Amino acid sequence: MKKRNSFVIAGIILVLAAAILLFVFFPTSSKTVQSENFSLTEKVYLSEQDTTLGSLNIDLNIDLPISYRDQNILDKIKTIIRTELFGDVFMSFPEDSLLNYYAIELGREYIDNNADFAKKISDDSSLAFNNSIVLEGFALLNDENIFSYGISRFVDFGGAHPIKTRLFYNFNLKDGKVIFEDDIFTAGYQTELTEIIKNKLLQDNNQNAETPHLESLDNSVYFSDEIKPNGNFYINDESICFVFNPYEIAPYYIGETEVVLPYKLIHHLMKPDNPLEYLVTAALNNN
Repeated sequence: MKKRNSFVIAGIILVLAAAILLFVFFPTSSKTVQSENFSLTEKVYLSEQDTTLGSLNIDLNIDLPISYRDQNILDKIKTIIRTELFGDVFMSFPEDSLLNYYAIELGREYIDNNADFAKKISDDSSLAFNNSIVLEGFALLNDENIFSYGISRFVDFGGAHPIKTRLFYNFNLKDGKVIFEDDIFTAGYQTELTEIIKNKLLQDNNQNAETPHLESLDNSVYFSDEIKPNGNFYINDESICFVFNPYEIAPYYIGETEVVLPYKLIHHLMKPDNPLEYLVTAALNNN
């Protein structure tokens, strides 16, 4: 009997050991996209011999997708995100060195573009070529069906004012393709959705104690004719959020404008079986 018990115990130990090895070397694939954060801060001087001529401040903080259960879908997502962040030339660089190589290229361009001007600066001149680049990439909604990703870029090259933009991509995890407006809304949606966006923008403005009350957008600082669905949106559990960058629908000083459209406002414009249907159903049931 003791011998039999010993065999049973030994068998259990072998099964547990095999399970541990399988977990370590063949981990269960996640149903969501796994990202890793990489960051880099660096200053590049126009001249190492005379640092007063100016410098380029580089600040990179990027979430990069690194794993998913379907490698082909992951590759599609990575290609789009990397191209938008860094350009085609950095597609083959490994994640742990990508930011370093990108910063080197930014520094080289900064020096090459400003070297001739720097030579003309006299010793008693107050001019300096101080530039800044801040680049952020961040994961947003990330579940079994959709992976949303945002890119924020701040660029100050010494002009009248810096420029900040935000762009968004929403990926369908069934095929890795970007979800566009036409994938969500029924044919001819643009006219009614435009009015919904305008009305929500007007409502948001008038609920903000820090902004002057508006009777309409037509007689305001907004470029009323330019306010329309622009394809730049991100998705969350309760809404689609359209983002308009500076100059797009208003003067620069207004800055970025974000219009949040709860699903209850727009679900009647959405296609049956669209990629967001499960979110819309859940949101409407919770209200």
